[in-house]
Amino acid sequence: MIALAGRTALVTGGNRGIGRAVALLLARAGADVAITFRSRAGEADAVVGEIERIGRRAI
Repeated sequence: MIALAGRTALVTGGNRGIGRAVALLLARAGADVAITFRSRAGEADAVVGEIERIGRRAI
């Protein structure tokens, strides 16, 4: 896996589906992650929590 420590990633549609999976993969690789979403804010909050539990920053 690519090491992304010190990097920040922006994932559109990061609250569910493929976007969620990509956001979590990037966090596991060491990146801080910003996600965008159009609806379902609760799902976005859940993804942010998952990323933070991995030990990365998320918004």
